[in-house]
Amino acid sequence: MKRTSTLIAAMLLAPLAPLHATDRPHVLPTVRTFMNFGGDAAWMTDKIDLGFRLQAKQARQGHLAIQYALVCTMLEPSEKAEALRRWCQEKGFDYESCFIHFAADTKVTLHVGAEEAKNPKESRTVPGWDDRNDADHDNRVSDAEFAMRVNAKASARQRHEARVPIYYWGPPVDDFVMNVGFAGYQQFIAERHAVDVAKDWDGIFFDTVPSDVAGPGLAADIVEYPRQGMEADRWTRDLQALFGKVKAKQLQKLFVANGWQAEPLVVDGFQLENWLNLATPAHEWQRRIDIARKHDRMGHVQLLQYNPVHNAQLVSFGAKLPGVSRERDQLYGLASYLMAHGGGTYFGFGLHPYTRVTELWFDAIRVNLGEAKGEYHPWPSDAPASQSGPNLLRNGSLDSLADWRIAEGIAPDTTEKQEGTASVRLESTDPKAIRIHSQNATLKPHTAYTLSAWIKTKAVRGGIGAQVYPYDFAQAGTSPVAMLSVTGTTDWTRHEMAFTTADDAEGRISFRISEALGTAWIDDVRLTEGAPVPSPRVFAREFSKGLVIVRPPDGEDFDSGALSLQLATPLKPLRSDGTREASVTAISLRKGEAAILLNP
Repeated sequence: MKRTSTLIAAMLLAPLAPLHATDRPHVLPTVRTFMNFGGDAAWMTDKIDLGFRLQAKQARQGHLAIQYALVCTMLEPSEKAEALRRWCQEKGFDYESCFIHFAADTKVTLHVGAEEAKNPKESRTVPGWDDRNDADHDNRVSDAEFAMRVNAKASARQRHEARVPIYYWGPPVDDFVMNVGFAGYQQFIAERHAVDVAKDWDGIFFDTVPSDVAGPGLAADIVEYPRQGMEADRWTRDLQALFGKVKAKQLQKLFVANGWQAEPLVVDGFQLENWLNLATPAHEWQRRIDIARKHDRMGHVQLLQYNPVHNAQLVSFGAKLPGVSRERDQLYGLASYLMAHGGGTYFGFGLHPYTRVTELWFDAIRVNLGEAKGEYHPWPSDAPASQSGPNLLRNGSLDSLADWRIAEGIAPDTTEKQEGTASVRLESTDPKAIRIHSQNATLKPHTAYTLSAWIKTKAVRGGIGAQVYPYDFAQAGTSPVAMLSVTGTTDWTRHEMAFTTADDAEGRISFRISEALGTAWIDDVRLTEGAPVPSPRVFAREFSKGLVIVRPPDGEDFDSGALSLQLATPLKPLRSDGTREASVTAISLRKGEAAILLNP
């Protein structure tokens, strides 16, 4: 642990990339663009700033070409697997220890051949491995050892049989999760593999880098990562150490990791493959924009990928939103990016498996808005919703623990509070511990209610996070997206949701840190009768040559309730094909709709 912390601290003092984010060239006037896969050099020359094609770098000076690589997973057979095997032989490391293994027999369902919607899925039971079953420690369980095995739930006869697969079953190749904390594997990646991969390139894009054990191993017992107590986040710490070694070896290269947002970042940046789509609720949309702006101000590189709506030919895994046109979706995605836009923030438009991603291009991306004049902000008419009626919870202010049924890991905190004299501080040092704090409530059947709370978090990581939520009320309909859940490090923020009771309106309001480590503060929990009737959430950002307005959705109806907005001066709406409409002095936006407006 100390060595890992020391290495990460050293990385923070080292130069991260050859260019500061704001100095990186871009081919389009305003938007910085990236593309994972697809597109040859000729196609990318006048469109894409950062991608996976070395030929594009050779075709245009200033294009950033980063080589695709895997660090948490590995195909076998493959050139990387053979190189790793030779490395282990040369350095005296055990090759099989480079993989992680199920600790018990585990049923896994994956695509066959490749992870594509057209390919069938198949369930197989992967046998688990337990060293206690291997009495002579030869990495094999003989017939005699099997008959007398200590753990009957682990039936692997050879250690390699228990490897954790990910994404798909072979043939022709299988894909496995690697032991990122094993010294031999870390040295191989940092000293050999990453150096070879980055040669002649500007850097590396590391794909599949989750904050916990990858793939089916996330919810299973793993030999190398038991994830108990303070060891629950060891995967993250091991991966931080590995990335630190990679960066320390090649300080002038650009390293980007897919989905990686651990603190401190250590690498130069990250991609979010599923950053936003048109159905992302307004409160979550705003949270993700805020996070993106924070990282951009810190100089991090961000590859923010907007996910288009479903299209059978182009986006087979896209969200199915009947009635939402492709043009509307394109402008909404671009406008959302422009709210987060900055010197190190790149826009992508696509979704796995990217087979026809170039056909998703639209010329509005070429728009010249100039530079942003400041941060994005609520539209002036976007006033916060007011809550009427009394708080139905006793001691919802949480100035003390009175009236709440509490478990371990909670205490009043008079130094951190949003209102009143105190908040409650939750500490989680074991993600498997079930510590729920709650208060019973008897409500009216078939009635809408609003639940809100102020939440602050510090380094909440691992699973669901800090939560405030309604429970029971005869299975009141609350989707996972609507529950008040927060992860990471966040300042005091008010969160709100609505739910409707069923026939039996007895239940409870609860809060906790669920399946995660870290610290959270909860304050001013309110339960009031009636659903909130907020004025629509609308956001704007001014640019030197125009204005961007976004109305994120606050429900699942994307066609009704159009809102008319008056403009201060006449502006020209941008079409998705890059052309402009005539000047207007007002626009109308439905839920999940945006406008990009240019100066005449």
